Amino acid sequence: MVPEPQNVTLHSVMFDSVLQWDPPNFHKENMTYTVQYKDYATGFTELCNRTELTQCNISKIPVFGNFTLRVRTELEKEQSNWVDIIFNPLDDTQITSPTIHAEATKPTALNIQLTEPAITRDGGKYPLTHFYGSNSVIYRMLIWKKDFSGEQVRQVNLTRTWEIVPDLEPGTVYCLKAQAFIEFRDKSGEWSEVFCSRTTNNGISPIKLAVIILLILTLLPFSCYFILRVYRRVKYAFFPTYSLPQHFKEFLSKPYSSQLLRSQSQEDDCACDQIIVLSEQSKNDDSYSEEPLNNSSQTPQEAIFKPKNLLL
Repeated sequence: MVPEPQNVTLHSVMFDSVLQWDPPNFHKENMTYTVQYKDYATGFTELCNRTELTQCNISKIPVFGNFTLRVRTELEKEQSNWVDIIFNPLDDTQITSPTIHAEATKPTALNIQLTEPAITRDGGKYPLTHFYGSNSVIYRMLIWKKDFSGEQVRQVNLTRTWEIVPDLEPGTVYCLKAQAFIEFRDKSGEWSEVFCSRTTNNGISPIKLAVIILLILTLLPFSCYFILRVYRRVKYAFFPTYSLPQHFKEFLSKPYSSQLLRSQSQEDDCACDQIIVLSEQSKNDDSYSEEPLNNSSQTPQEAIFKPKNLLL
């Protein structure tokens, strides 16, 4: 009689299922194993036939229903007794954790985004709601302040993959983790990794602030270059770099009208008329009568600078 397989266990994660066992305490070579499953409609169906491995992938079993799995040891023409195990995929499969992300949108709120785990089956990927129903899957989320010992943990149940958590303190770091929960089966999934995020003080999220700063730093050199080009064009238009020759500058510094006025004033000072005034007394006086005659022979320039006797 061939001994039975030992420690038969079932490992199923997101409907990717494997039946495992230990070889019997029977030191013989060429031992093989056969695995079968049974549903209530078709009877037993082979999953692995005479395999030398101590495991068998049973993922092709339908998702819905209760199934009996059995495995036995075989040595040549001898077989052991069957070892049975009951398998319900919806209850027995393990649900992996979602991926959680939080972003500060307001000083007192966090925008939560969940990426639910996907089930790969029959060449496609499906959400949990595809097998458990849209009204049965919720996500439990725990939120607490980071580095605060004894701080009360806040639990939020999400019926969708995004949510805004209000009533938080500004400028505070909050940590979160989440898990899927199937209500009608009272089945919990794995907890996600802890994700921490800080609420803002001014309503601007750190990501948006970083993007704004990066945009400003990127546009600043182009703005400075544009301003410099405009400044140079304006300066060239209103303040040209070329200058007048030196003799033009000297000529323009002394207006022509002032030179004309100066020459005209000099001519007015030099021009004069000779006026001789005679009275009746001078007629009777011979000395006075001759003197003007003698003076008449003088040049006009000499007459200009000699004093004139005006007799009344």
